[in-house]
Amino acid sequence: MVTLTLLTMAAAVIWAVSVYTYPFRPCRRCSGTGRKPGSNRRRFGPCNRCSGTGRSQRLGSRTAHRTVLSVRSELAKERQRKRDRRATEHATHPRRLEDR
Repeated sequence: MVTLTLLTMAAAVIWAVSVYTYPFRPCRRCSGTGRKPGSNRRRFGPCNRCSGTGRSQRLGSRTAHRTVLSVRSELAKERQRKRDRRATEHATHPRRLEDR
């Protein structure tokens, strides 16, 4: 049972890293060409699903990127708070005031 749980967790982590690294896949409707199915030389039009890019976003990629972004921003905020705290302590330290 423990092994199954660990394998499931490992698979979820691998999937999350894969979605973060490769957020796009070829469009299913146009097979990555960006053209409407059935287009030829005379009649060409961009795919309606992918708007001619040939790519569509994978399921979960937005969530993965937003999660990473929020974690990074929280870490940056915490680093800034530490810098501010040190600067405040340095400016109001009693020895610093006596030396002036």
